Amino acid sequence: MAGATAERQENGLVGAITKAVKENMNNPITLVAGKVTIEGVTSAHKYSGRQITGSEPYTDVVIVTIKEEINLSCKGPAAPSLAGGGLRGLELAAPSITRKFMTEAFNSLIKKLKPGDKVPDVFGEISSTVKTKIVIGNEAMGGPIHYMYIGPMDVNQNGYNKANNILKLNGALHEAKSYAKSHKLYFRLRARREDQRFDPTAKEKDGTPKIYGKSPSRGDSAGRIVVTDKVSLNGIKIRV
Repeated sequence: MAGATAERQENGLVGAITKAVKENMNNPITLVAGKVTIEGVTSAHKYSGRQITGSEPYTDVVIVTIKEEINLSCKGPAAPSLAGGGLRGLELAAPSITRKFMTEAFNSLIKKLKPGDKVPDVFGEISSTVKTKIVIGNEAMGGPIHYMYIGPMDVNQNGYNKANNILKLNGALHEAKSYAKSHKLYFRLRARREDQRFDPTAKEKDGTPKIYGKSPSRGDSAGRIVVTDKVSLNGIKIRV
């Protein structure tokens, strides 16, 4: 369902731009989304590439102007992950970063938990250099992106004003580099299933701690890492 919702936002964004350009007799339009204005927009399309690992690409939508192509990563207001293109994308952006995070998380948790205990969410503050790499991305992960588009999953299809040739979207564009610099970002490790518990012996093939044991109900054998800008009150905070 999450995938279908994301598709709705991406298709809506492409549709709104396509419709506005058509209303302007296929001539360029000006796009306004939040505090960002992009002039000379001629078209938009969904990104068709993949990460080199075969996973979903970091870029979702490409806006074409008379001067350049602009890559967007699209998010809803309550998106579980703000950047990184998934676990594989994080590794492509900053190799070994997730292994370092998992090791630091394990070193913190082993002092607090016993085998079988419920694991609190772990948040690792990402360093300035690494968070910029993660937010912008690179070609290997289907990037880099220029902007993050954050807004409702239903994109307004009637925001074009022919009188001033401006399409105003109901979401906001955030320049990727500026977003990385102006926000504290954290890795968040959480369970995939409610019944997963602490297992200090669980490891990946390369020896990286898994931290979580297998879910008795669904069989999931690892946690999930996402990138967020918020830390929960009952979470454990570490540095990466």
